[in-house]
Amino acid sequence: MALLLALALAQRSDVRLELKAFRVLVVEEQGRRVERLEAALEAKPGELLEYQLSALNTSNSPLRQVALVIPIPPGTAYQQGSAQPLRLGQALVAPEFSFDGGRTYGQPPLKRKVRVVEGGKEVEKEVEVKPEEYTHVRWILPQMEAKQTVLLRLRVVVR
Repeated sequence: MALLLALALAQRSDVRLELKAFRVLVVEEQGRRVERLEAALEAKPGELLEYQLSALNTSNSPLRQVALVIPIPPGTAYQQGSAQPLRLGQALVAPEFSFDGGRTYGQPPLKRKVRVVEGGKEVEKEVEVKPEEYTHVRWILPQMEAKQTVLLRLRVVVR
């Protein structure tokens, strides 16, 4: 399967983004198992990929409320817990997740309403969305300093 790189999104033109994909390899080194990252030009089902988004504020002044988004590529499943909070000075920016193509975001556990038949009647129930159903991950930075670069990461498994 050829690997399709997802486009990372930012809400501002003064933020330069670079998204890279790596295959996560587990190798033995000096008698212990360690992870290695290798550029992912293509990937096979079952392989673990790490996406790294580098975002640079190219302006000469701080930016406020910068939303950085990494779409989860079709044909992959988000690996739960791999999108970590980002520490910016004293602030800790937690990732938010979407399961509806980036229309809405929230903190896990995400819930959605579904219609089911129970006892011969159609009813609406709220069910928990599984992490592998997530479509986007977003971090909203309260402030990004002039010329500051941040690095965000998440992992997916190729289906």
